[in-house]
Amino acid sequence: MGAKGLTKEIIVAEAVAYIESTGQPVVSLHELARRLGIKPPSLYNHIQNTKELQYEIFQYAMDTFVANQKAATENKRKDEAVKAFAEAYHSFATEHKGLYRLIMSIPSEEDDRAKELAIPLLDTVVEILSDYGLTEETIAHWQRVFRAILHGFISEEDLGYFYYYKSIDLKKSRDIAVQCFLDGLHAEIGAAVR
Repeated sequence: MGAKGLTKEIIVAEAVAYIESTGQPVVSLHELARRLGIKPPSLYNHIQNTKELQYEIFQYAMDTFVANQKAATENKRKDEAVKAFAEAYHSFATEHKGLYRLIMSIPSEEDDRAKELAIPLLDTVVEILSDYGLTEETIAHWQRVFRAILHGFISEEDLGYFYYYKSIDLKKSRDIAVQCFLDGLHAEIGAAVR
């Protein structure tokens, strides 16, 4: 494709396609230009810089991830929603490795815009946990625990650390972890009622 007819949407779509095909969370402008059949300076007619492109790709990744989670948890509440969220989270992370890695790598303490873009990810978990009638502080703790469990499994699996018991069902292990989360959550709720 020549520079004629090129748009920001086409550039972002090509960057996403590259990330999806390689599983890597970044794409260089030189590689992107090569894939689009243009010279790198032509990209700057449509994007200000690599940071803007990164935000556009991150926005796409977040929108896709959140839509995936909302679809999985629609019309579900409490434990059923937690389990559906966990399953959809794992599926997204393994089917969209590059986008998931990007989601996990973008927000940082110094980047307010990226943190703002990541809020919908937290909102989905907070919404599910709100059904349990928890305080805001308790929700903050438990959403951290939940996301850490889910990401921990994905990281360990991605790095190949579950190789030892190959014949043992990994999904069952993930289900046990989610059930442990729910058991702990129910224990805290029960303790608060007493």
